[in-house]
Amino acid sequence: MNAVRWTPKRAGAVVLATALAAAGSNPRPAAGQDLARSVVAGGDGTVRLAVPTREGVEICDQGIRMGEHRIWWRSHGRYEMDSNCHPGPLEIELDVRDGFVRRLETLRATGDRTARARDLGEVDPAEAVRYLSSLVRGSASERAARDAVFPMVLADVPDVWRELMALAREHDVPSGARKNAIFWLGQEAASAATQGLADVAGDEDEEQEVRDAAVFALSQRPHEEGVPALMELARNAREAKTRKSAMFWLAQSDDPRVLAFFEEILLGRGGR
Repeated sequence: MNAVRWTPKRAGAVVLATALAAAGSNPRPAAGQDLARSVVAGGDGTVRLAVPTREGVEICDQGIRMGEHRIWWRSHGRYEMDSNCHPGPLEIELDVRDGFVRRLETLRATGDRTARARDLGEVDPAEAVRYLSSLVRGSASERAARDAVFPMVLADVPDVWRELMALAREHDVPSGARKNAIFWLGQEAASAATQGLADVAGDEDEEQEVRDAAVFALSQRPHEEGVPALMELARNAREAKTRKSAMFWLAQSDDPRVLAFFEEILLGRGGR
């Protein structure tokens, strides 16, 4: 099992092959207000809460493991044996100043806890996702909004990918948070995610960075879903950079359809 150090800025270099489970209802951000009030009730300082995690997630002293893959791992450039692993809950700390969340950190070990943090204990995972989603939508700094996406992915909430899709498609959400949501959508097993990603990638009103993140996420989908969507973008996307990005990721695929598609393009029968 290989150690993977995940950072949003390097999403194009190393991809986790983990698929997120799907079944159930769609969490929406209308609620979460009780938790939000509890977080700011104590004034300035650090607040800690615990969130039950989905099946397959383990919190270890070295980091967090999901399925067969290590994510957010303290490897220090060498292989380390997993130790003191447990299935959750996941602990999150939030730095509150003037009623505003300035920083959010997902803890990897009990030793990472802030000594004087106000501990809210374990919270309902659906409530936690609604609250984290509200942070992404503007109740936190851009950095905290970006960092709030990851614990949403790990929370024990069915079909959380639907909320990630909603965040990815909202132009008012900070671009870093949107790119994180798009990255994790690329790992989602539900085939319904693919069309949404293609919509974002082909949206002419989007920032190019967001379109690129969506194209990358499509490249991580199963071939039967991602390859046709990428070929469609390579043919018809209005922005040349989007077409070029789609062609780049197609070139990384060993799908036999890709060679035929490239031949079609080179022979001048593939559109743009």
